[in-house]
Formats: sequence, C-alpha cells, structure tokens
Amino acid sequence: MNPAERFLESMTGSLDKWREGIGYDLEAIAEAGDAERKIIEAALLRHEPRGWQDIEAMAALDTPPARYALRASREDPDPAVRAAVLRHGAALLTDAERTALLVEGLETAEFYGGLTQFLEQAEAWHPAPVIDALFRGARNREGEVAVQFAAMLLFLHGKASSSFDWELRPFFLRFNTEDPAQRAEAYRELCERVGRE
Repeated sequence: MNPAERFLESMTGSLDKWREGIGYDLEAIAEAGDAERKIIEAALLRHEPRGWQDIEAMAALDTPPARYALRASREDPDPAVRAAVLRHGAALLTDAERTALLVEGLETAEFYGGLTQFLEQAEAWHPAPVIDALFRGARNREGEVAVQFAAMLLFLHGKASSSFDWELRPFFLRFNTEDPAQRAEAYRELCERVGRE
C-alpha cells in the first residue's frame, strides 16, 4: 500500500479512534511523493465535515492550498476544529486573530466540544484579552467550567503548581455553585489571591 492509500484508509477511521484522539496517518504524509501528496491534499480539501484530524493533517501537509484551508477553518462552526486551528496553525494567524479565536472559544466552547483544547492553548498564549476572558468565565460561566478557569488563572499568575493544582481543589470547587453569593465570594478571593482589583 503506497503512502496516499495508507492516508486515505486512515481517514475512514472509527468513532472509537476519534474519541481516543487518534488522528490520520501523518507518517504517510511524510513518506508521500509529490503525486501522492496531491492525492492527499485533494482528499483533505474536499472532506466534510472537517474535524480536528483534518486540521492536524493540513498542517503536516503544509501546501499553499492546505494552509489556506487551515486558516479558513478558524471560522468553522465546530469549536473543536477552531481549537485545532489554534493548536496546529497558530503560525498562520496574526496575534490578533489568534487572540480573538481563543477568547471566543473560552467564552462559548463546552466540555467535549473544544473547551479543554482552548484551555490548553490559553496556558501557552495568554495576552491580556485571554486573561480577561478567563476572569469573566470564572465569574459567569457554569460551575464546572468556572472551576477550570479559576484553576488556570491561579496557575498563570504563579499561585499554583499546575493548571489544575490538586492541593487547591477545595478552593476551585467553590466555583461550582448555583448560588450567586457563593460564586461572588469565591471570585473575590480569586482576585485577592492574584492581585487583581
């Protein structure tokens, strides 16, 4: 089986592979000759709906049409695809585009729908608008999300040993409440801990 055939076969993976985070055969891209790369490129460009695997493969292929499609995917309706653009195509975005995409993801994405991936990107790229989005989320988003945002904020401000410091878990869990007064008190303490007025 030549590299193009191997790659095309990897595109027909099962739902289990997708859930386990197994993407397409990137080694096949690396081994492909020019003619095979054209076949792979055509398959990727026409594949719908796009998934994170398509974005990862476009970045590995790194041809002008693949780069164009990858950049265009920052407008994809699937948050997981937009998160993949940040992860695999950040170099193709301006700082302003990268920041706007990350802020939008932090404000709207859900667990199992790209939120974890957006948080991972915030750990690496966190200009002021991203930090502000994390604070807004810690104050206003649903409890499970607010927990993660509070944890990330303490880490980014040097007040935690990791992006979810288990020693601070009791504090983080205070954000998982439907009581506005309890959330407000947890938020005030978060701001005090990181020196935000």
